[in-house]
Amino acid sequence: MKIVVAGIVVTAFLFLGTHKGSASLLEDTCGTTRRPLRVRRVVGGNVAERFSNPWTVIVLTANGFTCGGSLITSRFVLTAAQCISRLPATKVRLGGFDMDISENTYEVNIDRNISHPQFASELRKYDIALLRMAQEVEFSDYIRPICLLVNQKEERVYPSYKLTGWGSTGNNTINKILHTTNIFNVDLHICNLKFGVQTDQSHICAGSFRSNACSGDSGSPLSVEIDYEGTIREFQLGIVSYGSAHCTGLGVFTNVTHFIDWIKDTIDANSD
Repeated sequence: MKIVVAGIVVTAFLFLGTHKGSASLLEDTCGTTRRPLRVRRVVGGNVAERFSNPWTVIVLTANGFTCGGSLITSRFVLTAAQCISRLPATKVRLGGFDMDISENTYEVNIDRNISHPQFASELRKYDIALLRMAQEVEFSDYIRPICLLVNQKEERVYPSYKLTGWGSTGNNTINKILHTTNIFNVDLHICNLKFGVQTDQSHICAGSFRSNACSGDSGSPLSVEIDYEGTIREFQLGIVSYGSAHCTGLGVFTNVTHFIDWIKDTIDANSD
C-alpha cells in the first residue's frame, strides 16, 4: 500500500435502518477494538495502532505471503478470489501487526478454499472468496472479526473509506508493518474510463491522488466506522481487487454488501 498522506481521517457514520428487527450482524462480537497501548508511526506520518485492526489476516500459500484478508467469523476469512486462483491458500496468519514480532500471532491451517463460482480473472468480476480454517479461533484483543451487515434493505454510499494492508509502498517490497490510509468514493463511471473495463454495482471505485492499494494488498479490507445501535463498530464494505500500477489514483474493490447473501449461504453450507 502506497501511503504518503500526512494522516488518517476515519469518520463515524450513523447507519440508518439498523434498528432491531431489520439489518443484523453476521457476527455479534464484531468490529470493536481495544484502545491501543502504543502507537507506531509509519510511512508519511500515518499512524498504525497496534490493536485497531484485529481482523486483518495474512493469507499464505505454499510459496509464502500471498494476499491480505479479513476475519469475519471464528471459522471464516474473507479475501479476493484472485488470491487463490493459482495456488490454494494453506494457512492464514492472525493477530499480525509487525511481521518481525511473533508475539500474539499464530497461524491456522485452511481446509477449504471457496471462490465465487462466477469468478473470472480476465473479466475482473466476482473477485471474492472465503477461506475456511481447520479450527475455530478464539477472539482476543489481537484477533477479532470485522462486521458484515446482513438483511440490509438498501446499500448506502459512503464518502470515504479506510484501507488496511501489508502491500508494497511502491518499492516492490512487502511491508513488515501493517499500514492504513484513507481513500475516497468515486463514481463507477470514472473507473470504467480509467481501466477500460465495465464496472457495476458489484464494485466500488475509490482512491486518492496520494495513496491507494498496491502490490500485495489484494484481498485486504476496505471499511468504515459505523454507529450500530449505539456502539461504534468497523464494517467491511470492500475487498481490494485491482488498480493502478503506480499505487495511487483510482482502484476497484469488490462490493462486499452486494455479495452478502453468497457469503452467508456459503458459510452456512460449509459449517459442518
